[in-house]
Amino acid sequence: MGATVIISSEVGRLGNRLFLSAYFMANALARGYSLMNPALGEYARFFEHSAGDPLCRFPLNDFRMDPEVAAQCREVFLAISKTAGAIIPGGKPIDIRNNIEANSGIYDLNGPEFSKLLQEHRFLFVKGWKFRDDTNLVLHQGLISRYFLPIDPIRESAEAVLRNARAKGDIVIGVHIRHGDYREWKNGAHYFETEQYAHWMREAAALNTSRKTVFLVCASDQVDCSIFRGLEVVMGPGSVIGDMHALSLCDRIMGPPSTFSTWASYTGRVPLCMLQHHAQQLSVQSFALHDRV
Repeated sequence: MGATVIISSEVGRLGNRLFLSAYFMANALARGYSLMNPALGEYARFFEHSAGDPLCRFPLNDFRMDPEVAAQCREVFLAISKTAGAIIPGGKPIDIRNNIEANSGIYDLNGPEFSKLLQEHRFLFVKGWKFRDDTNLVLHQGLISRYFLPIDPIRESAEAVLRNARAKGDIVIGVHIRHGDYREWKNGAHYFETEQYAHWMREAAALNTSRKTVFLVCASDQVDCSIFRGLEVVMGPGSVIGDMHALSLCDRIMGPPSTFSTWASYTGRVPLCMLQHHAQQLSVQSFALHDRV
């Protein structure tokens, strides 16, 4: 039997956990090992292929259970997996949080160290964020995106919002407005008031004068829509997964540095403009595909 990798630590919020999952999924496809991902945690219930799987296994298998029961099982298995690596026969913990990540490094999943561990151990219990396999992440984008297709109610809500937006114009630009924790993160370097987003939206509309631009606004906090006066604006579905899926269906996306909008760009193959600083000016070249973090 081949090795099984178990992701046994939660890293950040939705976007971070999705990208960590995707890197291991891509590497598992390339190298032929199995993956269990109980650390997807509370977000697993929002996706078709993980909602009923207590272990969030990949590649997929046919075993499913009631999503609520599966969620309870994930909590138990995650708690066990956090210490099991050191005691289970054939197990090996790989924790990069206090060495590689602390020194701003990355762990190459195609490197010789990980290759050797896959050969020598039956179970690898991994903890940390900066495990990377950029090449296979791009190569297996389609299969990974299909795995993380939202459950029907969320998907249908997002698609209804997009139909409404497309009925109002020719091009739909998704706008991810991140307030909340961004007031403090990196000393507010990427925190922008709603007026600044509106300014960038007007710049983006001016890039497409021959086509009517509609903006799909997905905001982490309630915003004053009167600030968008003169722009054609449709608000997103309003749920975290719904907003992310809606952004992935747009023609372009703009937002501050975030794995949230980067994931939407990756899964939907949608050009993304990262809004980095207040003085930034938009151009057609500002929008590009983002396939990694």
